[in-house]
Amino acid sequence: MLRKLNKQAEAIFRRLTEGMNRMGEHRVIDNTEGTFMPVHVEVIRMQGESLVISVAHYFKQNGDLCCDPDMTFLVNETGIYPLTFEQQGGFPIYQEAVQFEEEGIRYAKRLQADITQFANDWMRNIASQQFG
Repeated sequence: MLRKLNKQAEAIFRRLTEGMNRMGEHRVIDNTEGTFMPVHVEVIRMQGESLVISVAHYFKQNGDLCCDPDMTFLVNETGIYPLTFEQQGGFPIYQEAVQFEEEGIRYAKRLQADITQFANDWMRNIASQQFG
């Protein structure tokens, strides 16, 4: 069974994505005047009746934007489920914990649990940084 964000992290995520429900919608949240990295939020696709939303921080390296990190989440009425984790700073990492196939969902249980724990902590940090 896929793990979903805890209640506190879900509330923060829903605040970040409030009103976003169509593919292509996006926003940048920066309430710190450059003290912390802005949060970029984008609806990147539909997965059945669910949304897939990307949440990311970016920094510039040699003129290129690099994510640190960028996560995708499946969002529906039952919860918010972390799917992928990527970072390009330092040691690049790409982790795909969930794959959608014709036969259904295939996922790496331990990896998906790990990135969910990270996302729970990250949402708390984002709230602290962006919403005081």
